[in-house]
Amino acid sequence: MIDLTTLTIRPFQTTDTTAVHTLSRLLTPEKTPYIDPQRTWVVVNGRFLAYLTLLPVPGLDGVFELEGGVHPQWQRQGIGSWLWTSIQAQLNHTPIHQLSYCVTDMNSPTAHFLQKHGFTVEHEEWELIRPFLTNLPPITDLPNVRSATFSNRNRAIKTFCTLYDNSFATYPWYQPYTAAEVAATLATSQDILFLRRDDIPIGFAWLHIEDGIGEIEPFGIVDAWQGHGYGRILLTAALHQLAQHGATSAQIGAWHNNAPALHLYQSLGFQHTNTLTYLALTLKK
Repeated sequence: MIDLTTLTIRPFQTTDTTAVHTLSRLLTPEKTPYIDPQRTWVVVNGRFLAYLTLLPVPGLDGVFELEGGVHPQWQRQGIGSWLWTSIQAQLNHTPIHQLSYCVTDMNSPTAHFLQKHGFTVEHEEWELIRPFLTNLPPITDLPNVRSATFSNRNRAIKTFCTLYDNSFATYPWYQPYTAAEVAATLATSQDILFLRRDDIPIGFAWLHIEDGIGEIEPFGIVDAWQGHGYGRILLTAALHQLAQHGATSAQIGAWHNNAPALHLYQSLGFQHTNTLTYLALTLKK
């Protein structure tokens, strides 16, 4: 059993980068390692034992994602609880008011650890896959409705932000984007497919292809035109565009209680493959 009095918690240093990335890949190989140097702490005693980093959730002030963990060799010796208790005391005096962590298995050691320390289920999301992009249904041909991209990058970004707000502002899954955040992430304006009715944009599908998988995220129709079949038109067009650009399958996600979205996705061949459970803790101030 390790002696906790021999351990030191200190702020992240640039010389820790390799050790943090190595441990991150060991703990969560499915995730790309990210750290915020200003909000990362490490545990050492001559060896690198653990780390914890907080990443701001875009669009949600004061909400941060929690990442990190203890090296498998040193788990179940109280290091994680000791680190968390120490950092939580510091966070109570900051603008951070909620922490979030995503798990794929509620029976995992991580899920049990977080629940032991006060985290509760905040929401669940479904990941859905359409395994093949062959035999796609035809795109609905209406004289006043068409899908299109914008060649002007600034126009695409501005239109996307406006449509996103008009689609989701009244829903719990609303996570607003700033123009700067979109600009930093958007590879090309052609990645956002818009649906236009009477030449007015009413929907969007942000497309991304990696390793043959076409991701559609986010996807939406403005509130005024939801429930009129425009989501099906746009999603069908998005699938065709992904196939034309080399994707062989497609992925999309939705909150598990977003019944209209899930019905649409499954009606177009998407299959539920994974459930993401977000555990959250509201900090006491």
